[in-house]
Amino acid sequence: MQLTVSGHEVPEFVAGTAHMVQMLSAEFPLGSLPEQGVGEAVGAAQALVQAAQSLLVSVTHEAIGRGLPSQSGHSVPDWIGTWAPGIDRSEALATARMADAVDDERFDALTAKVADGTARVSRANVITRLTQEMTPIATAASLQAVTDLMTAQVETTSLAGMTQVASRVREELVEPDEDEDEDNTKAARRLLRKVGTVAGLTEWQLLLDAEGQAILTAALDPLSAPRPGADEHGVHQLDHRTASTRRADALLEIIGRGVAAPEGTVQTEKAKIHVTIDREALAGKVAGGGHAATGEQLSAGTIRRLACDAQIIPIMLGGPSEPLDVGRVHRLFTPSQRKAVLLRDRGCSFPGCSMPAGWTDIHHIVHWIFGGATDLSNAAALCRRHHVIVHRYGYTATVTDTEVIWHLPGGPDTPTGPLVDT
Repeated sequence: MQLTVSGHEVPEFVAGTAHMVQMLSAEFPLGSLPEQGVGEAVGAAQALVQAAQSLLVSVTHEAIGRGLPSQSGHSVPDWIGTWAPGIDRSEALATARMADAVDDERFDALTAKVADGTARVSRANVITRLTQEMTPIATAASLQAVTDLMTAQVETTSLAGMTQVASRVREELVEPDEDEDEDNTKAARRLLRKVGTVAGLTEWQLLLDAEGQAILTAALDPLSAPRPGADEHGVHQLDHRTASTRRADALLEIIGRGVAAPEGTVQTEKAKIHVTIDREALAGKVAGGGHAATGEQLSAGTIRRLACDAQIIPIMLGGPSEPLDVGRVHRLFTPSQRKAVLLRDRGCSFPGCSMPAGWTDIHHIVHWIFGGATDLSNAAALCRRHHVIVHRYGYTATVTDTEVIWHLPGGPDTPTGPLVDT
């Protein structure tokens, strides 16, 4: 196979070396080697493999620096595959991750070991992957300590051993200080990744902040309760599924309902979340948040956003914690109003967003806690991402019979005066 056409001495030398090694493997009379020679050949072949992997990382790093993958419209692993068609996908991914890590000072010691051939790429990849995935979840100091600890072991620990170490050290990570962790930072720490396979099944890891946990719990609980069954004779049977199995079945049922909805129109109502909060805190007049019935602590801003359109039932307190209002039916838009808003806005109304109408919330432009009416002139369809942004920055809008005009900072129609919905 012809590996090079450029005529440059570096790829020519590497290609020539590969050709000579292939000739040794195919044609050299290995039976003439003494016992020690056989063992030395094994060790030398392994060193050659490791050196080749180091070179592969270095060359890929150069390609990334020049922007070659993006220029060709490929991801880095796919770009590697175009030039090395025989490479396994897992090796291409590991190579791309290590090449990218060369410019990350957190991995200086690790990438130096990869470059000099003392660390196998597959083992080093376990460290970089763990560090990158845990970056939004743990403090920088605790994560760096874990990275350094694993780097010190990478030369002498097998791939299976490094994977086991990665599982154990997760317990040593320290989460960020909650007092300094704002809602948007918490949401950025959410994580869903495929861990691997167990006995032919795919294993996933899911990490959620308090808001995500409250939403998921409220959605899963009604669908994961034990349900009686019947055998082929119609005889009543108990639900013998474990709680974990019932929750997995419930999650798949939720996803199935969503993706099966015609033209993006979700037909299942949103999960109902009971939240207890002081009325003054909900209005933003005093500091504080609330807690869901299942125990999650939610900020007042998060509760205000969820209360716009989700089936959240705020149990507002006043004075010595007496219930003032256990929800208000009229604060939610009626099904007819929702249909009218979606027909008018035709999707998320935020400028430039293309989220379909059926996947949007109906937002009170002036929040009902501040006296905003639940009518079409105070309603706007927003996807979840832009619903968060609008609440976070207090954007206001003007509603006409045909559209919603958002007043964004710096725009020609930016209103003067204070923002109402904060």
